[in-house]
Amino acid sequence: MPSRDIPISDKLFQNVKESCLTQGSAALENAYQNEVGGISRFPGLSAFSTLAGSEPTYLHEWSGDLIAVTGSRTWRIGKTGVATEATGVPVSGDGRVIFDRSPNELLMAAGGPIVRLVANKTDLLSANAPLATHVGYIGGFVMANEISTGLFYHCAANDFTSWDAIDVFAADSRPDFLSAVLVTPYGEIMLGGIDSIEQWEKLPATGDPQFQRRWAIGEGVYSPYAFTFADNSIWSINKNREFVRASGQVSRPNSDDIGSQILEPADNLDGAWASPLLIAGQKFILLQLPNATNSYGTTGITMLFDYRQNKWFSLYGWDESLSLPTCWPGYSIYSLWGRVFVGGKGKVYELKTTTYQNDSLVQRVRWRSGNLDFGPVRIDNLKLRIKRGLADSNTARSNISVRVALDGKRWTKWRRAELGRYGETAMWIDFGQMGCGDNFQVEVDMTDAAEFELIKMRADLTALGG
Repeated sequence: MPSRDIPISDKLFQNVKESCLTQGSAALENAYQNEVGGISRFPGLSAFSTLAGSEPTYLHEWSGDLIAVTGSRTWRIGKTGVATEATGVPVSGDGRVIFDRSPNELLMAAGGPIVRLVANKTDLLSANAPLATHVGYIGGFVMANEISTGLFYHCAANDFTSWDAIDVFAADSRPDFLSAVLVTPYGEIMLGGIDSIEQWEKLPATGDPQFQRRWAIGEGVYSPYAFTFADNSIWSINKNREFVRASGQVSRPNSDDIGSQILEPADNLDGAWASPLLIAGQKFILLQLPNATNSYGTTGITMLFDYRQNKWFSLYGWDESLSLPTCWPGYSIYSLWGRVFVGGKGKVYELKTTTYQNDSLVQRVRWRSGNLDFGPVRIDNLKLRIKRGLADSNTARSNISVRVALDGKRWTKWRRAELGRYGETAMWIDFGQMGCGDNFQVEVDMTDAAEFELIKMRADLTALGG
């Protein structure tokens, strides 16, 4: 029987019980399928700036600096990671910090009063502005939702501190509360509630009214912070717990492959958020459910969606005390100075393709196939084509591990192989015989801090019986 390629580029499916999965990948953690069908390690997190406390950190930019808000305190961070506190008025509220910029200030809202950063200290935008979870700027107006209503207010034209009680509009295509506001790069005002999303526009005339509704989308926003813009579309979690793409008035779920694992009704979606992310030329949306229970029984689910290939991948951190994966330690993402920064707990990381740990903790890469129906066969040799020659004479050589499950039974013991020192050009690694069966699964694992580029996998097989 000739050699058979083991498909490593098949989509990740978590919406099917693994015992029933005869095609696709069963797991892909801390890695993604690149554009030529291989598997590449996801960048690690390198410490960039330490702030204060242990609360999640939210990021934006202002006047050439990276801005970080953690535990209600605001910091300005330069290119070298030096942080200077800019807290005058704390950013209060029990939500994530939502940012937007006007020509003269950085605006921040988190469920309390709207705060602005003008120079080196934050202050209150206006005592008359509503308490808001979201704030946005468009064409000379700052606008914000009023908590637990269907209303959004706006300031006077080009006077961001002046808010009149009559400068208000109702998002009322459906009788739901307004919970999310998003101004797209195209100047569209998207207003979301649990049952509806409306598009509004700023009118070019200077008189009243200043805004008007254009149309509504037949989807709602269940998680207000998982409401984002990417690939000329808006993305949100609807009340059916689906991750949905909407372009114009047409919407389509994009989470079918992983729906039962991360968006089923029993999951805890509190604090769910989403953000676009560009890594190594590939475009993703990162979706995190920080309070949901993952398949390892720990807290935190983070998924990476490649919307060009329509593929999902998983990201995890590592709990040293449990020796188990846990929540990926990022709570916000922002790109600045041609670099990608991630807000941690009281600190800021930089996402680097040359870093293979998460803030000095293990970043485990794992891929697992579905049940491959090649049998009945004997696996004479399992071999991987992988990038090798990663260690110099002063560096411990890294290892990769492989194991197989035959006919749904117990996994074999891990077999390990070195990736070798610089100059080793033999890309194929043989792992030898793996047993006999009608079907089998293959799992690849790497915990060492080194580059991981899996190119192909192949099995030499001998047909049995008949």
